[in-house]
Amino acid sequence: MEEQGYIEIRVTNRDNSLSPKDIDINEVKDFISDIETFLYPNRKEKHNRPHISYDIEEGSAKHKFFLPITAVILFNGLTTEIKNRKSLDFLDYKRQSIIDKFQKKALSEGYKIEFNNSMSNNPTLIIDESTNYERIAPTYFESEFYLYGEIYQEGGKNPNLHMSTNKYGNITISATKEQIMDGEKKTYKPYGIKVRGKKNLEDESLFDLVLLEFIQYKPVFNKSLLDKVIDKASVNLNKITNVDTWLNDIKAKGI
Repeated sequence: MEEQGYIEIRVTNRDNSLSPKDIDINEVKDFISDIETFLYPNRKEKHNRPHISYDIEEGSAKHKFFLPITAVILFNGLTTEIKNRKSLDFLDYKRQSIIDKFQKKALSEGYKIEFNNSMSNNPTLIIDESTNYERIAPTYFESEFYLYGEIYQEGGKNPNLHMSTNKYGNITISATKEQIMDGEKKTYKPYGIKVRGKKNLEDESLFDLVLLEFIQYKPVFNKSLLDKVIDKASVNLNKITNVDTWLNDIKAKGI
């Protein structure tokens, strides 16, 4: 088992009267979520992260996280580098947003926030009301996107499409009159579209979308091809003695 350590976020207020019982559960939830994101910014890292346990202790309010030493080393390195550089420009967008959130919390609540860990005898970073590390990372990126959904409105004085999607909800896409009028009426039909636009790095929403092209999926049923595939598969399917067991095994392997 990998060596364990801890990281600690110690919070004090102006008159040093803060204690764990003063911390609302929503604030505790924010601390836990923010530290997890600071250590593991993207979805894949969070999914594969190691076990982390949490405790809140006296001494003002100490938020302690117990986790593998490799994560402590990462935390120690990042917070030390912020302190030395007095800048957030080397961090990715999500980590910058977490530190900025701590800065705003310190300013609004009169907090002093100390970042400690089991590798250091002194705080590696201190954030208080006077701290001002600017965020310079972009808040969005521009790219091309493929979207799928139902077009529920099209046209208008300034031509555009309104599409309902599972992933992004209802979105608006700028288009030309020629693009909208070309071919059949597309309202209330499922379509795929290729667009150019911007994606927000914080909430992953899309905006300033411009239509490039329509991509409509039109499956063609080929009975002759289907019969040939069934005949080919039947040779091995007939060898299966217990169909239910075989199907359950397939499902288990797919999970």
